[in-house]
Amino acid sequence: MAFFSLPEFSQIVLVVGTILFYRSWLRNRKLDHIPTIGYTTPFLSLFSSIKFLFAGREIVEEGYHKYPGQVWKLPMLDEWLVVANGRQRVEDIRKAGDDHLSGIRSNPEFYQWDFTVGPGVSNNPYHINVVRGPLTRNLANQFKDVHDEMILSLNDMIPLHADEWADVAVFDGLVEVISRITTRAFLGLSLCRNDEFRKLCVQSTMELVKGRLLHLFPRSLRPVAGKLITNVDGVLTGIEKHIEPIIAYRLEQEKIHGPNWSDKPNDLITWLLDAAKATGEEQTVRNLAKRIVVFSFASTYSSAVAFAQALYMLCERPEYIEPLREEVEAVISETGWTKAAVGQLYKVDSFFRETQRYNGLGLVLMSRRVMKDFTFSDGTFVPAGTHLCVNSWGNHRDDEYYPDADTFDGFRFSREDPNEQPLMATPTLDYNAFGHGRPACPGRFFAVAELKMMLGYVITTYDFKLSDGCHHKMQWLESKVIPDKSIKMLFRKRKAAT
Repeated sequence: MAFFSLPEFSQIVLVVGTILFYRSWLRNRKLDHIPTIGYTTPFLSLFSSIKFLFAGREIVEEGYHKYPGQVWKLPMLDEWLVVANGRQRVEDIRKAGDDHLSGIRSNPEFYQWDFTVGPGVSNNPYHINVVRGPLTRNLANQFKDVHDEMILSLNDMIPLHADEWADVAVFDGLVEVISRITTRAFLGLSLCRNDEFRKLCVQSTMELVKGRLLHLFPRSLRPVAGKLITNVDGVLTGIEKHIEPIIAYRLEQEKIHGPNWSDKPNDLITWLLDAAKATGEEQTVRNLAKRIVVFSFASTYSSAVAFAQALYMLCERPEYIEPLREEVEAVISETGWTKAAVGQLYKVDSFFRETQRYNGLGLVLMSRRVMKDFTFSDGTFVPAGTHLCVNSWGNHRDDEYYPDADTFDGFRFSREDPNEQPLMATPTLDYNAFGHGRPACPGRFFAVAELKMMLGYVITTYDFKLSDGCHHKMQWLESKVIPDKSIKMLFRKRKAAT
C-alpha cells in the first residue's frame, strides 16, 4: 500500500529506475574486449550512462585522449555506444558497405521510428534518393522562391520600427524562418502560407525525438508505448488533412493524362509520389505524410541550430562582420542574389565550416548501425547490432588536424585560390559535420546554400548584437547539442542597407 501513497513523480522514477536496472544486466557481452570510459559492471554502468546525459563532452574528450586512433565505448541508458577516434577509423567506416554499417538505419533505430512513424520509412527509404536527386538538382530553379521567402520571414521575425533596436528570441524565430523557406521551396506557396501545416511539421520533429524514450520499454511493449509517449499519429493526421486534396488531384491527373501530364508540378510531393510508385510503395496520403515528417525532421532543427551558432559567434567576435559584409556586397553587386552568387561567398563558407568544426551539432557523428560483424583495419572487432559512431568533437579539436584547434578562426579554411578551399558541404576524414561516405547528409547542399544566403542577407541588412545579459554557452544532452532558447538578440536596420 505504501507504493500507491507515493507522489506520482516518485512512482515514475521508481518504475523507470527498475526498468533501467534490469536492462543494465542485458548489455552486450561481446563488447567486453573494447575499452570503456566509465564503469563496466552492470549496475555501476548505469551511473556512467546517467553521467553521459549531462557531461557528454568531458567523457568524449577523455575517450579521445586516452585511446588515440582507437575504438572505445561508453554506456548509454539503453545500450553501449562504440566510438571511433581519428582519421583512419573514419576511413574504415567510410569504406564499409551499407550491408555492414548502415547509416540509413541509424536514426530509425536510435529514435525507434518503427514504432512511431512505421517501419516503411526505414525499410524503403526512397526519400533519401529524392533529396540526393531531384531536390538537389532543382536548387537553382527554387532559388528565387527561397530568397523571397527568406526576406519575408526575416522581416516577420525582426519587427523593426524606424532605427530602434528590436529584441528577438533567436532560436524559435529561426525555426519559423527555416520552416517557411523549406516549405516554400519544396511544397509550394499555399502550404507555406498555411500556419497550421507548418506548425505540424515543426511539431513532428519533437514527436519523433520522443521516440528515444521507447528504449526504456521491452520491445514487445513499444508499439503501445509509442502511441502513449508520442503524438506522431496526431501530427500525421493533421498533415494528411492539408495534403489530401493536393495528392488526390495529382493522382487523378496522372490517371487521366499519364505520368507526364501537362503542368505537372516540379516539387517535393511530385517527387515523393513518383519515387513511391517506382519503389512499390502505395501512394497513400498517410505514406506521403510520413515522408514529409521525416523531411522536416532532417531540414529544420539542425539548420536553425547551425545558423544560431554562426550569429552567436559573430556577436562574440564582431571583427568578422565587416570582412564578411564586404565579400557579400562585392559579389551581390555584380550578379545579384542567385545560387551561383551564394556559391562565391567563400569567406562566409569558411566561417560556417569553422563554426561547425568549433561548435557542431553533436559530440559524435557519422552514426552507424552495425548490420553484420565488422572488423576495423587495426583488428578491432565490433559485433552486429552495435551502435557505432565517430568522435567528431575529438577530431575537430585535434591540433594535429587543425593547428591551435581550441581557437576559433573564422577564415581558417579561406584560400587565395577558391578552387583549393575546402567547402562546408565537403566532408573529409577530419571534418565530419555532415558525415562521410555515401550516407553523408544528402541535404547538405541545400542546407549550406540556405545558411550562406541567410547570413549574407542578415549581415548586409542589419546591425545586431546579443541582448544585455545573454551569453552563448554550448550545452548537450547525451551527444546532441541543445540550443539555448532563452538567448535574445537585438537587431536594427543598417543605414547603408538597400
